[in-house]
Amino acid sequence: MGKRYRNFNVAVYCPVHDVLQFAKNQEAFIEQFKCLHKHVQIGKVYLENFRGDVWCEKDDLLQMKSYFEEQGIAVSGGITTCAGGQNEGYVSLCYSDEEDRQKVEKAIRMLAQCFDEIILDDFFFTNCRCPKCIAQKGVRSWSAFRKEQMVEVANELVLHVAKEENPSVNVIIKYPQWYEVYQETGYDLETESELFDFIYTGTETRNPDYAQQHLPKYLSYFIMTYLESAAPGRNLGGWFDPYECTYNLTSYLEQGYLTLFARAKEITIFCMGTLVLDQRYSVFAASLEQMFIEMDAYLDQLGNTVGIASYRPNAARGEDNIHSYLGMCGIPLIGTMQYPEDEKVVFLAAGAAEDKEIIAKMKKSLMAGADVICTSGFLQKINEAFIQEFVNVSYSTRKAFVKDYAITKDNGLSVSGNYVGREAVLIPQLDYCTNDIWELAAAYGQGMNYPIVLRCSYGMGRISVITIPDNMGDLYCYPTQVLDAIRGLFDKKISVRLDAPAGIMLFLYDNDCLVVRSDLSYFESCVIEVGKDCKSVHNLSTGKEIPVENGKVMLQLMPGVNVVLKRIMK
Repeated sequence: MGKRYRNFNVAVYCPVHDVLQFAKNQEAFIEQFKCLHKHVQIGKVYLENFRGDVWCEKDDLLQMKSYFEEQGIAVSGGITTCAGGQNEGYVSLCYSDEEDRQKVEKAIRMLAQCFDEIILDDFFFTNCRCPKCIAQKGVRSWSAFRKEQMVEVANELVLHVAKEENPSVNVIIKYPQWYEVYQETGYDLETESELFDFIYTGTETRNPDYAQQHLPKYLSYFIMTYLESAAPGRNLGGWFDPYECTYNLTSYLEQGYLTLFARAKEITIFCMGTLVLDQRYSVFAASLEQMFIEMDAYLDQLGNTVGIASYRPNAARGEDNIHSYLGMCGIPLIGTMQYPEDEKVVFLAAGAAEDKEIIAKMKKSLMAGADVICTSGFLQKINEAFIQEFVNVSYSTRKAFVKDYAITKDNGLSVSGNYVGREAVLIPQLDYCTNDIWELAAAYGQGMNYPIVLRCSYGMGRISVITIPDNMGDLYCYPTQVLDAIRGLFDKKISVRLDAPAGIMLFLYDNDCLVVRSDLSYFESCVIEVGKDCKSVHNLSTGKEIPVENGKVMLQLMPGVNVVLKRIMK
């Protein structure tokens, strides 16, 4: 059973109910595990001792640990700090309540006695508003109160207790995929990533249309890069599950593909019981087999991830998940919690405006020759300071309902053409001064047009503004010509560009490799600009050479199928 993939490890999480099942009937559990293991080469198992007020005994953990170790599989401990009952969504423990605090301490102490590694599933937060919490909060905001409380819990009830029982233990905090609102439930990415030995990343995206978290698929990649910036070299892997994916098996696998495209060291699949016993997910394990074999065949040929540095300070809010919406439009964005002062291109969405020094940082980048690209949401949040320092563009109170677009062919002197979007969309109207900043793309109105892409020079660089629709998903409705104008803003950093509709993703690496993946439900042709210095392109998926004509290659993309390419330069 000790066989492994060459380029990554796969772990499976066993919730406390699996541990209890093992204790009740070891033979039945072992047969179920073999059903999973015959498809997936499991290198590690996480065994949980507490979830939702359900406990296992220490002896149960040790027995199960012994079985897996005999199979040559590494074993670590796990805990999910949620309360029992789900009468109003998921209910956290109350850390103002002594009984709940004792539960955490007891569970951590047991795990530290059994394992040298413990992972906290992504319920290490609080959403409690009981009278005790209200009294302790006082005049503070819920965010401020909860962050302080969870740092105290991390120190006193988790790390101190674990290290007291086992000085060699490593404790991992697994963060959920909803990073845009961490602070509202007490997560403090900056502080906690320093406290814990390692972090782990939730990469679940599921169904963006119907799931209550409405997360674009690109997030499975983007969040890996963003959390890596919070704990460089200590982000151990990505974690996803099958829930809300039965509508489309590809949506389940896509979480794994994008996690590995971000060069995760390990993937954790959640969870043992669901994948083996729940008939709704009976084909998922077999599909994982093919995905992991495919990825293991070429993953080591990809270099380090590269893309546009996208600055989002810790605990920022605004234009939630805009980075992933743009990623779904073929713009390769890399998240960073630190301002990327040495980058040639910097992308700033509304959250970046919460950095009180952002104007000075932007100016320094521009004076050094960088291009800074902002969203209309960033403009709205920072407005007067932007006008005073850079250029007179403002976010007005007016809206426009648009479907027809124009682009420039003369660097903004005029816009022309009539390109029809997929659907009409609602956009904010930006006020700007003509002849001081230039339209690169616009939407037609009655007797006028509205800017979609604006750009002007500043210092040795250029500053640009992209108009984001009120519904950010309506970015997908912009026609290819407008999307191409947006993509062109990033050319100073990346030498590869898609000419394709929204729904096609691009992932870049520092050794001239790239991956193209279509999330569309139909076949679609795609042009990739690979550069004049590229003499040919090698398809790592098929082993075939693709000729380059005028610095471009044409691809026919199949839904959900990765095209992995290597540029051969002159």
